[in-house]
Amino acid sequence: MAERMSRKELYDLVWSEPLRNLSGRFGISDVALKKCCQRSAIPTPERGYWARKDAGKETFIPDLPERLPAMEDEVIVGRGNDYYWDDPQWTREELLGPLPPRPEFTTPMEAVRERVTKTIGKVTAPREVRAWHPAIQRLLKDDEARREKLRTHSYSWDKPLFESPLDMRRLRLLNSLFVAIGKFTGKVSPDKDARKASLSFFNQHIAIALGPSKQAVRGKNADGPKGRLTLSILESYHSDKEVRSWHDGDGAKLEQQMTAIAVEVVLLAEAEYRDALVRQYNWRVKRKAELEEEDRRLKLEAERAEHERVKQLEQARVDGLLSDAAAFQRSAAIRKYVEAIRARHSCSPIALDEELEHWSMWALAQADQIDPAVGGNFLLQMRETEQSDK
Repeated sequence: MAERMSRKELYDLVWSEPLRNLSGRFGISDVALKKCCQRSAIPTPERGYWARKDAGKETFIPDLPERLPAMEDEVIVGRGNDYYWDDPQWTREELLGPLPPRPEFTTPMEAVRERVTKTIGKVTAPREVRAWHPAIQRLLKDDEARREKLRTHSYSWDKPLFESPLDMRRLRLLNSLFVAIGKFTGKVSPDKDARKASLSFFNQHIAIALGPSKQAVRGKNADGPKGRLTLSILESYHSDKEVRSWHDGDGAKLEQQMTAIAVEVVLLAEAEYRDALVRQYNWRVKRKAELEEEDRRLKLEAERAEHERVKQLEQARVDGLLSDAAAFQRSAAIRKYVEAIRARHSCSPIALDEELEHWSMWALAQADQIDPAVGGNFLLQMRETEQSDK
């Protein structure tokens, strides 16, 4: 079964014994364990480390790197791990167990901003692109296929998408952004027309849009064929509501704002991660209270059901006792009746000895069957109820 632990806990483990020994604890291979560490930026011992250590030679243990923006601090290691932080699949036992500490972030967002800004450096979008980002390269390749198809099939409805200077400018801007966020393992998935794109940082997803500025479309003085562009961070991929936006402006085109845009995108991913962690903690607090209340309710229902069962069992014993008492009275009445018949016919001149005896034996046998005292039948009811009580 997969285990949950912090990056620091896993870091300490992988430097405490060889991965091939440790991997057995999680039911996975040492290669899988190493990949798990790589996903969480946890350094692992190099080949020969343990041999040098056993030989008493000098070894080096690198520090645990600081968590990247939006990277999960919790690591799920082991067989069955799907590596999806936002679907942790908590077991009932985990939810009812001790709550973890409330999430606290020792690094303030301003410090994160400084770190991101330093790592990203200056982001430029030159007119001549030396190397396209793979995602943009795929868009250009698909567009070239459309263009080639159009040469041979002029009626093709699937026209090229990046023909105008404005379209190519959009690609250059996106290219510079994609390359910049790649320094923080950001993955990108643009639409085929590059109007929208999803930027993923581990399990946080940022949606952006890049297209003509609304001001330019509505205004009377649009910037000619070049037009003006707006790059927006959207509330979600399927929403057009803007969270933050940057525009081409007088003396401040998007090309001059790409560094600030890249920094804000990465910071937003970190902020969303922090918010999600707090929401998850609050959900666990609420869910634990719900489960505890559910357990209390089930316990009360079980206690009430048991009380009712015992009550019904006792009533069944009382009913059985009354039934046995009535049967005892009926059996005594039969015996008394047989005695009276015998007494009366003992003085009778009519010879009924054989028939009377036969009838008497039958009648007394019926009385014995009815009488709960015969053969301990009066205990049967109690034995049956005690057996059902087990």
